[in-house]
Amino acid sequence: MHLNDAIAAFQLQLEADGRSIHTRKQYARHLRLLGSWLATNGIPAELGAITTQVVARFLVSDAARKTADGATKLATSTNALRTSVRVFFQFAELASFVARSPGMLVRRARCGEPPPRALSDGEVERLLAVAAKGEARDELLVRLLLGTGLRLGEALALEVGDIDLHRGVISVRKAKNDRPRVAYVPAELVPRLAEWIRDREGPLFPISGRHAQRMIERMAREAGVTASAHALRHTVATRVYARTGDLGVVQRVLGHASVATTVRYARPEEAVVRRAVGA
Repeated sequence: MHLNDAIAAFQLQLEADGRSIHTRKQYARHLRLLGSWLATNGIPAELGAITTQVVARFLVSDAARKTADGATKLATSTNALRTSVRVFFQFAELASFVARSPGMLVRRARCGEPPPRALSDGEVERLLAVAAKGEARDELLVRLLLGTGLRLGEALALEVGDIDLHRGVISVRKAKNDRPRVAYVPAELVPRLAEWIRDREGPLFPISGRHAQRMIERMAREAGVTASAHALRHTVATRVYARTGDLGVVQRVLGHASVATTVRYARPEEAVVRRAVGA
């Protein structure tokens, strides 16, 4: 069976299993990388030609370990690639496309999770100053992300009808894993949102995720800040935890299914640690 046919069947199964479009796209991207590496190395893109050794050679190759500009990928990125390869070939075995999974020996590398990248107050001010010079839509999106902690995909999926300014809530109907939830609108954003949605219908922000990512990254560069849309979410979480010291509150703000995901934000400042040990 050709690799592309198996990938198509795998994508169909992922969709049938209710996996998000973002998860499906990541698997597809990783498996396309495998296909490109096979072609470059003269290995037939047939499942029967892919052995455990071929998989290992791919995972230690520059194609798997380095970015397009030659930089070494983060350990978390290569771990995600390993997971994609292992899960895909597990599917291939269960679907009887192969007798045994050639990815059965693949294991994730042990690595510490890096701390969330959050913006300082000064960086937020510089970013918002740049945003204010651009289109009203783009500035409002950045302010909404910084005010609510919404994922970018959640914000871009919002419809005008999802905003209830009288109650100060946003109905997030397309949250991660299809779990509808509620987000809360900071009071300072209410007049801006009211002005934006006046006489509007349909999508709140009619732009694509790729466009929004590039727009935020461009603003960040202009502001002299290293930031992505997800960094804005981390910034909200870090601020909420600093104000409340309550992981349950942070969990609710971010819409995490489990507080175990939220624990990464429980990082006391150095001064607090010093006081605790009498340093």
